[in-house]
Amino acid sequence: MKKIRHSEAKPLPVAAVIALAAIICLNLIFPLMTLLLKAVDHTPFYKGFADVLLSGSTIQALFNSVKVSLTASLLSVSAAFFYAYIVEYKLKGGVRRFFRFFSVMPMLVPSITHGIVIVYLFGKMGIFTRLFGVQLPIYGSLGIVMGSFFYAFPMAFLLLSQAFSSLDGRLFENALVLGVKPVRRLFEIVFPVVKYAVFSACAVCFTMIFTDYGIPLSVGGTYPILPILFYKNVVGMLDFSKGAIYSTLILVPSAIVYLLDIFVFSKKQISSRHNSIRVRTGPFVLAQKFFFVLASLLLAIPMFVIAVSPFIKAWPYDISLTLEHFHSIFMSGKLSHLTWNSIVIALLTGLLGMALTCAAGYCYTRNKGAPRRLRNINHGLYMTSLAVPGLALGLSFAMFFKGTFIYNTLAILVFVNITHFLGSPYLMAVSHFKLLNPNLEAVCRSLGGGALRVIFNVIIPNSRRMMLDVFVYFFTNAMITISAVSLLYNTATMTLALQITAFNDQGDWESAIAVSLVILAINTAVKLFQTMRRGPVRESMPEISVS
Repeated sequence: MKKIRHSEAKPLPVAAVIALAAIICLNLIFPLMTLLLKAVDHTPFYKGFADVLLSGSTIQALFNSVKVSLTASLLSVSAAFFYAYIVEYKLKGGVRRFFRFFSVMPMLVPSITHGIVIVYLFGKMGIFTRLFGVQLPIYGSLGIVMGSFFYAFPMAFLLLSQAFSSLDGRLFENALVLGVKPVRRLFEIVFPVVKYAVFSACAVCFTMIFTDYGIPLSVGGTYPILPILFYKNVVGMLDFSKGAIYSTLILVPSAIVYLLDIFVFSKKQISSRHNSIRVRTGPFVLAQKFFFVLASLLLAIPMFVIAVSPFIKAWPYDISLTLEHFHSIFMSGKLSHLTWNSIVIALLTGLLGMALTCAAGYCYTRNKGAPRRLRNINHGLYMTSLAVPGLALGLSFAMFFKGTFIYNTLAILVFVNITHFLGSPYLMAVSHFKLLNPNLEAVCRSLGGGALRVIFNVIIPNSRRMMLDVFVYFFTNAMITISAVSLLYNTATMTLALQITAFNDQGDWESAIAVSLVILAINTAVKLFQTMRRGPVRESMPEISVS
């Protein structure tokens, strides 16, 4: 057999890892440094923070932000825990796949849409207000919590659904043999596996709600929270110095929660997926069915409002059906222009984000040609994006790239979207490449293949499903994002999601919901394409019944 020369077997060079580090530094680290330098651009350097933190409005806004974020997070995670349990253990086959898809539909529209839907349902002339004659005080903390519940629920469901699917039926089999009662099985078998996923769900939901200003913008009223103070100072008064301080204040809690999740709780996560047996619990009892139907209706009603209200002429004064709202937007030239911009940005974000994510994940897990310390540094840089809120990232981009050739172009919106949503897809890629057969590259090189042939002939064909998931994640999030791009667009680069904010400011809620429906239709089509390309999830594990 021909002996393979070392040059033929050489893996990707160190330059690839250095190039990936340069990309993340240029798009994340350097802009964040610019933001922090702006925040301390005072004499003495802490004067700006002292003035802001000593302000009564800031203290109240910080307290309010923590309060509504904690409340909405706990409600979302609690409901998602029950819903994921039912979907994973009580439903089968196509019904299970349908409700998995149905449960994530609220995340296919911008957050501000959920606030507008709350107005349609519980406002002065809302559906429930007219039906029951009860006026809820939605303009304030209650409205923010209600809207944030729908906004955060899908992400909590995804995390908890994955955790439930990792339970091993053999644990329950042993417990049954030992005569362990159901309540004890819950606390001694289920919780040790899923409790860290529950904390991760709480951490993710808290960060999402704490940094969001779309829902408070529509139903917050005069209730002060940090993102609204940021919005008023930067967008309203163009005070970028104070905006940098508020961005840093928003960044700190998110970073703390992120660090706790990554370094304290994630390392303790228990997994039992290896050679596991699927759990099938006892019968789907009437009480569980009742609460499951109630929870499903709770999710379905807002989606029904989004689907129907754009076709009503003027709720509640004239409920006749019409296409007037779509027609007026289309005739003004906005709808086609905004849709084109949004799809182009989302496609470029998906394609470039997928390429960057896969390259970074591959170089970290499988490129043995670079020193481990360099790969670990690169890994830390890419993980940092998880802790950066969209508001802080958007302002840092605006300050760092101002005056460059990409400023006020679609390119800067694509770059900020990739950086904003990079963390989760990167973790998906890392997990996938760790599970691939570690001998694939060695076998290919033993047959004379170089590094590029290994990637294009071996790695990519075995990673298509993961790459599709990453692309769809980037695409759908780029379609709905507002916070990261709100300071970087102009009239030529405006997107559908940003137009919803404009319509909300004008009080034109019918048009805002009409644009939301367009986004929902596009994202749903993309998710359905993903589902069809992936095919049905194979229920390959044997089942064990637990009464």
